[in-house]
Amino acid sequence: MAGSAKTAPFSYFEWMVARRYLGATRSGKGVSLISVIAFGGIMFAVAILIAVMSIMQGFRLTLLDQLLGTNGHAYVQADVPITNYDDITARIVAIPGVRDATPLIEMPVFASANGETGMMVRGVRREKILNNDYISGPEHLIDGSLDTFGVGEKGGDEILLGSRIASQLRVQAGDKVRLLTGQGAETAFGRTPRSKVYTVGAIFHVGNAEFDAIYGFMPLEQAQLFFNYGDSVQNIEVKVVDPEEIKSYRDALAGVGQGLYVIDWQQRFQSYFNALQIERSIMRMILFMIIIVATLNIVTGLIMLVKDKTGDIAVLRTMGATQGAISRIFLLSGTMIGFLGTLVGIVLGSLFVLYIDPIETFLSAVFQTDLFPSEVYYLDGVPAKLEMHEVAVIAGFSLFMSFITTIYPAWRAARLDPVEALRYE
Repeated sequence: MAGSAKTAPFSYFEWMVARRYLGATRSGKGVSLISVIAFGGIMFAVAILIAVMSIMQGFRLTLLDQLLGTNGHAYVQADVPITNYDDITARIVAIPGVRDATPLIEMPVFASANGETGMMVRGVRREKILNNDYISGPEHLIDGSLDTFGVGEKGGDEILLGSRIASQLRVQAGDKVRLLTGQGAETAFGRTPRSKVYTVGAIFHVGNAEFDAIYGFMPLEQAQLFFNYGDSVQNIEVKVVDPEEIKSYRDALAGVGQGLYVIDWQQRFQSYFNALQIERSIMRMILFMIIIVATLNIVTGLIMLVKDKTGDIAVLRTMGATQGAISRIFLLSGTMIGFLGTLVGIVLGSLFVLYIDPIETFLSAVFQTDLFPSEVYYLDGVPAKLEMHEVAVIAGFSLFMSFITTIYPAWRAARLDPVEALRYE
């Protein structure tokens, strides 16, 4: 045993002693309670951090995907209705990186049928709807069809309704809905209200409760007639290849005509997504603090372990073990707790994220309540996005803190005087 002082750092001997010191008995069998507490704290902290950050990222990406899928990335508009919109649209489409551009009219109306509600109507061309998977996709078009939408004189009289609007009006495809707008004919006393009865051609379901409860669509020609726009439009909706870089398109978009200016999606939803990002950053910081608190259990456990193993340490020192060997033994003990806790935490957190939908369904059934109401969260299910980069950062931070918290107890064990320790043995 005297030769143990000459063994290489982190040798089998040091690993063996470190493992035995985590045991509940002197033989090293089982695991001590303090080790279990430290392990469990790190495991749950890592798992919770992965789950929470994945859910928050899922919220952000899902909302962003829905907003950019159902809304334009930028809107080219002027202070007056745009008359030469076909020429402007052609110039916009010619800009490198622009994927699509379409004239648009968006106005609020009051709708009534078997119920009443306010809504926003978007007047768009037929091909715009047919090319939008969030509206025309088979998983989103829940009632009716688009076969005759936009077909007929002045675009026909069919409209599309979001699923929640249809529910509030208590209508289905083929039913009649009366729309009322204040954008009627101009008179000496101001604009007069205008109303017209339309047929519900189809009902769509985006999955975002806010969008499904607010928006409906009608053909552009019919919107021009109904909202008294003549042969002009309100703005031109633009979609680009890379929405994240929309700022780089602003100058080119505004330069397609005089008197035009651009409002992009980042401006329209800036406060919304800034709030999500700030919330995510603060939540990450708070949960990192939970990991710090959890790893402090390692300090407590190792200090108690040093006190409990004082005699053993003294014997090892008298048999030739160096201060470095003693220090490494306790470093290994603490690091093993942190490594195993982090590893199991990653597995639990990842499994929770991957199976979050059945877990949510099970818990809702157990508590007999909807734990994730779409009216509150505007989404049909709990979104979660497991990102390996985020998991790597969490794991790295947990392992780093596990190592840092073992330094003082390991240093204290190495500084133990074997003579003083054996005096009371």
